[in-house]
Amino acid sequence: MQNPSVSASQSEVEANEDAFRAALNQQVAKAVLTGLGYFGAGQVVESLVYILELEHSVDMNSIATNIDGLRIALAKMFGGAAHVVETKIAEALGKQLGVDSEGKSIEVLIGILDSRISEFVPRQT
Repeated sequence: MQNPSVSASQSEVEANEDAFRAALNQQVAKAVLTGLGYFGAGQVVESLVYILELEHSVDMNSIATNIDGLRIALAKMFGGAAHVVETKIAEALGKQLGVDSEGKSIEVLIGILDSRISEFVPRQT
């Protein structure tokens, strides 16, 4: 039989991991929305997200672990202009992190974000 305090600690760890994962995805999704905003605002962005999710199976709730899927979808949607959106996403991530995104891939910036994710998770009271 498992010790109740160990079980409670394990539950807290799992809750923290879920909060960190959610915060990571939220921050990356925010950068994606900013990048898509290059093509327009409001309903344009909503339509692009709808196409990403429905037609290309890119879930904004797990976007941080599906950058390859995002890249493929952007290439299908925008052709050669996909690199512009990727650059805008990287710039948005860099701005959120307060780092220069120049020459950094989205994956590198997500790695930086992941290492600092506790800064983006709301504190539990």
